[in-house]
Amino acid sequence: MASSVRVSPAQVDLLNFARASAAQLVLVGHTMHQYLDIQLDRNGRLETFGVLIFFVLSGFLICSSVLQRWDGADYRLEHFIVDRFCRIFVAYVPALVFVAAADTAMRAHSDFPYGAEDSLGTWLGNLVMLQEYPAFQILRRLGVPEQSWFVQPFGSGRPFWTVAIEWWIYLSFGYLTLRFLRAKRFTVRGLLALALLGVVPAYNAMGGVGDCLTLIWIVGALFAVLQSWLAGRAGERAPEERRQEFRLLCLAGTALCAALLLGRIVAIGFRVYDLQFAMFVAGFLFGCFFLVGSFDMRLPQPLRRAVDFAANYSYSLYLTHFTVLIAFTLYLPSVTHYDPHLFLAVLVTANIGGVVFWYVFERHYRAAARVIKDALDRHRPRTAPVPALRLSDGTQETG
Repeated sequence: MASSVRVSPAQVDLLNFARASAAQLVLVGHTMHQYLDIQLDRNGRLETFGVLIFFVLSGFLICSSVLQRWDGADYRLEHFIVDRFCRIFVAYVPALVFVAAADTAMRAHSDFPYGAEDSLGTWLGNLVMLQEYPAFQILRRLGVPEQSWFVQPFGSGRPFWTVAIEWWIYLSFGYLTLRFLRAKRFTVRGLLALALLGVVPAYNAMGGVGDCLTLIWIVGALFAVLQSWLAGRAGERAPEERRQEFRLLCLAGTALCAALLLGRIVAIGFRVYDLQFAMFVAGFLFGCFFLVGSFDMRLPQPLRRAVDFAANYSYSLYLTHFTVLIAFTLYLPSVTHYDPHLFLAVLVTANIGGVVFWYVFERHYRAAARVIKDALDRHRPRTAPVPALRLSDGTQETG
């Protein structure tokens, strides 16, 4: 199995652009319902499309990072969990605190909509990633009345349900690949642990809040396997004739996925949480990814830095934007739900807040992971680390 995943600067830029765009789509989609209520997005398709892109990219990047370190004896399951834990929780815990503080201030407003989901128990449930846990959803489907212990996203942190799904997918994927597939150790205890970790991914492969989000994540992971295989076959620089054939193949595949996507939209409408829709979107995105990788090209440096910066704070923006939006709707409401000036004000304020939150909290996750992993490895022999696939992406794996 390949231990190196080579990506060109143009491919890095494309992935970063997709990540940054996904966060902005979620923000724009949510804000449109309050301040730009036009026919374009009455059903919340923009924000769900942003979530779809997040999950496809997450599958690609996390699987790529594991493939990259596959042959490294010094990279263990513990390292994977520490990396994932710091990537998620260094920003997530402060976001929970921010939401709790903001909701405390907004709760005095008579129109605050999330008072019932603003309890300490819900906050703790979100802290341990139990929001919208499958057991609660199944009981609701069976007709059990809503209970206080059915953990929902905390207060105005409505997007937090996706973070829980990502977290449990990370744990399941890491345990499956690094404990079972690489170590080739299958025990009853290990299988039971995998079953417990896999409850959320399994449920979200067939339904759940977003419908089949686990399968969407797996689609991205399969493209990572394909990229690793192509990188392993690349070896020396291929003749120009072969490179041209590869470009034509990528172009044909990208065009086919675009045509299939349009056909799917005509057949069923713009239903984002649909596996075929997701596969065609992923095919188009990674068709472009492989295509740009076949050329010796890169964006101008100022534009690269701008894309890199926008991707850097995308996770912070995702965590905090909805609370900012609720504050606007409470204190600067729009009776007609059509106010372009307030719409732009929310976008600007949320982005500024996301940048500040990233600067204060999120950007330190690598340092936190290094400290914890060094503590784990202090009594183990050290070997030269494998260079990481470094992307300014909210779901990247770094050493």
